[in-house]
Amino acid sequence: MLYQYTHPEEINNYPKQLQFIEAPERYVIIEATTKAGKTTGCLVWLFEQALNGKPGKNYWWVAPVRSQAKMVFDRLRLYVEDKQLITTNKSELTITLFNGATIFFKSADRPDLIYGDDVMAVVIDEASRMKEEAWYAIRSTLTKTRGYVKIIGNVKGTNNWVYHLARQAEAGNLKDWRYFKITADDAVHAGILQQQSIDEAKDALPTGVFLELYYGIPNQNSSTKFCYAFDEKKHVGKCQVNHNAPIYLSFDFNHNPICCSVIQYYNNTVWVPHCFKLQNSNIFQLCQLIRTKFPHAHFVVTGDASGNSHSAYAQDSNTCYSIIQQQLNVNLGQFRVPRSNPPLHKNQILVNAILEKHRVQIDPDNAAALIMDFKFVEINPDGTIKKTNRNNPTQQADLLDTFRYFCNSCMSQYFPIDRYM
Repeated sequence: MLYQYTHPEEINNYPKQLQFIEAPERYVIIEATTKAGKTTGCLVWLFEQALNGKPGKNYWWVAPVRSQAKMVFDRLRLYVEDKQLITTNKSELTITLFNGATIFFKSADRPDLIYGDDVMAVVIDEASRMKEEAWYAIRSTLTKTRGYVKIIGNVKGTNNWVYHLARQAEAGNLKDWRYFKITADDAVHAGILQQQSIDEAKDALPTGVFLELYYGIPNQNSSTKFCYAFDEKKHVGKCQVNHNAPIYLSFDFNHNPICCSVIQYYNNTVWVPHCFKLQNSNIFQLCQLIRTKFPHAHFVVTGDASGNSHSAYAQDSNTCYSIIQQQLNVNLGQFRVPRSNPPLHKNQILVNAILEKHRVQIDPDNAAALIMDFKFVEINPDGTIKKTNRNNPTQQADLLDTFRYFCNSCMSQYFPIDRYM
């Protein structure tokens, strides 16, 4: 059976996108603004590579985690109008074409598992959020086939393998490599984004993050510090609990330490008048301290989503939050706990947007441990929080976690960053 195929019209009408799709070099690296069409362009490229493939040949889309790979799998599955052309496997995330070539949608969270045979082309998506070991595994896999690679993503600081490779390719120092950059202005010019969306993102996001996501300008401050927008002079000051305003309790349930931050929001200000950080303790002792400190307070409870799971602190089917409900005498309407914790990189952006664009005041005496987290907690090159030495107070980050959970549950409506990423 013969089929006729042409580029989608939106690809033909987007010259910058068409350039990186049709680039003949074996290795292509693309730093691009968010929502600018890099995923669509590379998905079309990978599909076209597979269309020209043979039975048994494999083509990979590799994303940082499986959920991201699945989103692209679903996009391609729906994109192909003639379903007779493809056979899909939703559990394995594979699409096999009529010619016997197969596209795999893989996760890079276990680099030691990213190996295979007869791989002819690969797209590495959101590369700046991947471990460098994933790149090593993919590069090794392509050695025999001399397969082609397109590496795409946003700029994310300067302390990562993608940024270093991009600079080498941009300078022309790597043989058979090509570098491309697409900014928000390019996407607006092509009609992919509206200028109003860019302006709204500028207002909502931390300045450094905005410049990274929309213009590919690295945010030097975000390379190591989690709270790169924290300013001790700006954010630290005496404050007390206002009993005329709701008192948010945000929990982190590590056994050592177990933590809770007391947070309030009124007068357009986030106040942190008190934090609890207990070594070798448990949720019962923490709740007793809270009751003693604030005997008649009205609480709103939030925190780590894992607290919804069965607790080692209690028998039967109790969870940390059910224990809190009993111990602090709060009803279900006073809980604001998500089903799952947000992706860390998005939560980092939200926290820093609040620190930069909102008024935040943290008590220097009763919340000193939180201030320490804000000053010293760092992130690894792969975006995870550095916690290799739990005996080192600068690598515990437990009170920072409580503040993150509060921001996610109670402040995200003021900073809808998902809309701009």
